[in-house]
Amino acid sequence: MLPLHIVFDALDQCQISVAGLIVTLLTCPQYENHPLVVELVERCGEVFNAFLYHPAGRHQLAPHSFRMVENTYLQELRSLASEDNGWHFRASSTSTKQLEDFSLQ
Repeated sequence: MLPLHIVFDALDQCQISVAGLIVTLLTCPQYENHPLVVELVERCGEVFNAFLYHPAGRHQLAPHSFRMVENTYLQELRSLASEDNGWHFRASSTSTKQLEDFSLQ
């Protein structure tokens, strides 16, 4: 077993939780290229799997993951439907001919 008590003591001294440390590492630009952050990002799949195997983590991760996927899809749909992408549909100024000629192909 690893001597994690040393890490736990250091976190207590810094008055930060493990979650707080991870959030800080991943959101502060100054740590973006730190070797520990690079490794954490590279191994994020293992971290997510560890949450899935933890009895309580599984119940927290699944709903959060679904919300993240849903939000990502909504952002992508908004982006695709924007006028800048040429997919914007304005019913008030569309003619019958344009509707008849419309095709997604």
